[in-house]
Amino acid sequence: MFKKIMIFICFIITIPLISCGEKTTIIDYVEQDLSVESGYLVDNIQEGTILHAWNWSMTTIEEKLEDIAIAGFSSVQISPMQPQKDYYGVASWGSSWWKFYQPLGFSIATEEHAIGTKTQLESLCETADEYGIKIIVDVVVNHLAGGTSESLNPDVINFEPEIYNNSLFHTGIGAVSDYSQEQVIKGYMAGFPDLQTENQTVQDAVLDLLKEYIDVGVDGFRFDAAKHVETPSDGEYASDFWPTILDGATQYAENSGKTDLFFYGEILNTAGENRSYAYYTDMMLVTDNELSKKIRNAIVYKMPERLSDLSYSDGILSNQAVLWAESHDTYANSSQETTNISTDNINKAYVIAASRRDATALYFARPNELTLIGECGTYDWQSIEVSNINKFHNYFYDSSESISVQEGFFINERYNSEDYGVVLVDILGEQEVSKLPVSNIADGDYVDQISGNIFEVKNGKISGEIDESGIAIIYNNNFEPKPVVYVSNDGSHGTITDTITIDVFSYNATSANYSINGGEKIEFIGNIELELSHPGLNAVITLDFELWFNEYKIEKHYEYIKSNIVIDEVVVNNLDPNIIGNSVLVAWVWENGQEGAWVEGIYQDGSFTFDIPIGSDNFLLVLFPENTTEYDWDIKQAQTNDVEIPSDGIYDGSTLIW
Repeated sequence: MFKKIMIFICFIITIPLISCGEKTTIIDYVEQDLSVESGYLVDNIQEGTILHAWNWSMTTIEEKLEDIAIAGFSSVQISPMQPQKDYYGVASWGSSWWKFYQPLGFSIATEEHAIGTKTQLESLCETADEYGIKIIVDVVVNHLAGGTSESLNPDVINFEPEIYNNSLFHTGIGAVSDYSQEQVIKGYMAGFPDLQTENQTVQDAVLDLLKEYIDVGVDGFRFDAAKHVETPSDGEYASDFWPTILDGATQYAENSGKTDLFFYGEILNTAGENRSYAYYTDMMLVTDNELSKKIRNAIVYKMPERLSDLSYSDGILSNQAVLWAESHDTYANSSQETTNISTDNINKAYVIAASRRDATALYFARPNELTLIGECGTYDWQSIEVSNINKFHNYFYDSSESISVQEGFFINERYNSEDYGVVLVDILGEQEVSKLPVSNIADGDYVDQISGNIFEVKNGKISGEIDESGIAIIYNNNFEPKPVVYVSNDGSHGTITDTITIDVFSYNATSANYSINGGEKIEFIGNIELELSHPGLNAVITLDFELWFNEYKIEKHYEYIKSNIVIDEVVVNNLDPNIIGNSVLVAWVWENGQEGAWVEGIYQDGSFTFDIPIGSDNFLLVLFPENTTEYDWDIKQAQTNDVEIPSDGIYDGSTLIW
């Protein structure tokens, strides 16, 4: 009954014997584990690539470390773990991600944090060490949670009483602005005040946080809004903030036996009026946002000529830059700069960024509209294009590069005295690779790691067949591939009423099978589409995979909840009457990815009953002042965490967090 119904791409990238005309290339694979020692990953964060596991929980990351290593990422960047503002339990990413960037203090959260605790972070770091993967943590140092633009959130006093009681933040300067040096580094951001980072008390608090992270095993730091913190080069606005915390953390790490601590700072758009990136780059790496944007726009607008000059921004050397195709700011901020750009174009931009010599590349793991805080979301970070450019980056990290644009193709030649590689990206689309000029690649046959096709280099020209991705990563290596499988929907959120169709993506498998609901194991190769169902009305659909490359085996298990109960009302029991009091209780109800609506109901003796619109998936409860008849978030008294509507429509209100 349960059969695959369509195979839309079919290939196995094993290539034990490759034939091209009368030439034959034998690839003698060397069996390797997923370690730095094997050469699969690199040891130094700067020389590798970073997976930005944005909003993932510590346990989610730990569960996926093997997949992350197989994908060639040598490090993982996690979201801030400082005490979280307005913790209401697990919520949708769109409603809550910003809370991590308005922390309450300079310590690692031990409770009430949507992505984990200090203990879970320590466990993650220990397991990551086993894979040779480094952990980078995002740190907020410029500000804490605000009450207003020039006052701190009252809860800050519980974590930073000295900062709170002494009002160690700037006032009277106005909002941040790139057109004023003072406002760049002392202006407030949105609704939270700018800390007096020149003050020793603030510096000591930040340094203590870095030391605490080092103690649990963190290997590096990304500094949010680093652009808005003064440097020693800022003239009358200068301070020793950065030398104090960076040198202090480095020395502390070295005393603990940890070397090569990694630092990079977020600098968006420009460094600001009368300032230079060079103010920062003698202390840390920085984001080259302008170059990253230039690469992405050349892809999106099909303007390959823009890629002929990929110089770094003034004041940034190649080994001081972090490049990306997109960041959480371009994806999730109100500008939605990259939100609607296709994954195919994002991956092309990432391939170009990660092909570069010396620069560190970061891949942002996108959520989808249903993703909750803590969940993985999408799995494009495991795609064959991303995985193979990561491994190419690791393989050629210290090799020379030569960039050119020919006939609508971006070409990056990487080479040293022994090895040669070429990255091709088709910017215009559906073009043939025929005798494109290359100047530094020895004559011979080379394998495209994406398609498995042979590319020939002869007399300074390269020819071959590029696949539909428009990306070719061409070089010969003897790494033994590891099998990969991932799905378009992992069943982590939402229920189904009948069947669900998912896409399955796999590569690097010498053999593979799947089974549905514990049934027959069905062999497959490449990418397939599956229709999942269950004969029961209310059941759990299971999907299991086994894949091998020679002796290396990968197993995956997914579950999908099938519910045939139609819910038209929700009953929330066991509400605390002392919380409700004389307030007006209203539900906010919404469908995933859609706008919500206010829904009135009936409250009596600790139970609240309300009707729900058809298609609704989630609700939360809100209290308004007595006699309120028009509901507005600005006048709310309290609200609960987000709740997924239960399959039977009954929810235990004692578990709600107000």
